[in-house]
Amino acid sequence: MTPDNLFEEFTSGFPARKFSAGLLMAFIDLYTELGIPSAGAANYQDVIDQFPRQTTTNGGKRANTLIVARPDGRTLSLRPFYNAAERFFRAENKRFDYPSCAPHATQAWADYIPWLDALATFDAEQLAALRQRVADYVLAELKSQAFDPASVKTEPPLFRWLLESFEMTAQKGEPTGAAFQGIVFGFLRADNPHLQIEIDKVRTGSKRLQRVGDIDGWEGARLAISAEVKQFEIKEEDVPDLEAFANEIGRRGALGLVAALGFRDGVRDLIENIGVKPLDTDDLLRIVELWDPLKQRTAVASLIYYASHVEKNSTLTGRIEDFFRTQLEDPQPPADEAIKGTEA
Repeated sequence: MTPDNLFEEFTSGFPARKFSAGLLMAFIDLYTELGIPSAGAANYQDVIDQFPRQTTTNGGKRANTLIVARPDGRTLSLRPFYNAAERFFRAENKRFDYPSCAPHATQAWADYIPWLDALATFDAEQLAALRQRVADYVLAELKSQAFDPASVKTEPPLFRWLLESFEMTAQKGEPTGAAFQGIVFGFLRADNPHLQIEIDKVRTGSKRLQRVGDIDGWEGARLAISAEVKQFEIKEEDVPDLEAFANEIGRRGALGLVAALGFRDGVRDLIENIGVKPLDTDDLLRIVELWDPLKQRTAVASLIYYASHVEKNSTLTGRIEDFFRTQLEDPQPPADEAIKGTEA
């Protein structure tokens, strides 16, 4: 059998037994490692006469693959060579239609004695050329499934940008506290899609509206989460003002949050001692960094909804849109895309 004959036989059987490609390459590599091209072998039996086949593994178990003994007493197995061929096709060249079946493939070695007979008669150049033909054939036959990052449209981390760079204190023409309250609303709505999140304008008065906090999240008739929003750094003397909120949260068995721009030293412990959780912008950012871009877009859409339809403040809405326009260096405000198809 010539190299061309062997290659033709390989290609005709490849569709049914794709692993035969790796097996043929492994045979070639095994023979090359043993120095068969210069050993004067006429067939597989001559190879085994020089390098006796081992029927047991080093661990004493029955050998399912081809293992031979070297003159120095060391053994050489077909399996590592097959593993290398499989890695070449699957890992290095992303031909995932090539089967991952090393144990099955190397157990089938005895089905290919005619190949081993023929390979024993080829010189080193013929073996190398045949190996390359096999590799090239498989790469041409099987489609690459390599991931191309350029083929995926990526979305920017919009809400993370807000937390990192957006000015949250009130600007001229904006209600005090509206920017930060809208950001907390966006955060809670994106993070709790299973809840109905309620919010009103700043300084509306949650008690008058029979609400618990500035932002409430409901599961049916049950209050699940509620947040008091403070657009300033909370000091120790501010904590007593939060006790009524904390008491109502405890009575209802809900999760209470106090969101602020910051907390003075020791204030976090005081807030946790009354049964609610403190959150500042750094806390929000640590959580949002784990969000995918689509979840962040939901948070931004909710913020824009709040500014446009709850506060109805064009200054705040415009400032948000200007912020994203600058970040994206895009003449069209991303707000339109962010709120498309999203209702608060």
